[in-house]
Amino acid sequence: MDRLPGPLCQNAFIVADIEAAITHWTGTLGIGPFFKFPPLEFTEGTLHGKPHLPRFKAAVAYSGDLIIELIEPEGPSIFQEYLEAGGQGVHHNCVMTDDLDSLVSALHAKGGETVQTQATADGSVMAYVQMPAPEPVIIEVAQLTEGPRELFKAIRAAAARWDGKTPCITF
Repeated sequence: MDRLPGPLCQNAFIVADIEAAITHWTGTLGIGPFFKFPPLEFTEGTLHGKPHLPRFKAAVAYSGDLIIELIEPEGPSIFQEYLEAGGQGVHHNCVMTDDLDSLVSALHAKGGETVQTQATADGSVMAYVQMPAPEPVIIEVAQLTEGPRELFKAIRAAAARWDGKTPCITF
């Protein structure tokens, strides 16, 4: 793999308070509307190679073609580790793929290490691969089923039509 098979499509931000973050992004930066997910439930997952189902709040919006994801951790996860280490702000980038296993293997061949995984009941899977120094970026590799892909298209369309009046929509 000389390059990722698709563009980075998301910047994910770890926040201590998702409501305050939505207010900032919509009111200060003019990006929205944010779509806040109900509690996310995963059917499978790992944290540092051990079975674990992460818990966190999440909201997404689009700025052009870029997904802005806000994550408020609610228990052990790479997101909670980042927050507890004093980190707030950009945590990881995402690339979508139709072949998660191949892309994760290619990132491992470049020195990456999978630090968290999660899967949903609809069959979508995500792997977070920590790349080595000197640029220790985390790449989320996401293989989404048709339902979530269509949902993201609808959120992108809502952003294009957004009049700034409704900062957050809860599913």
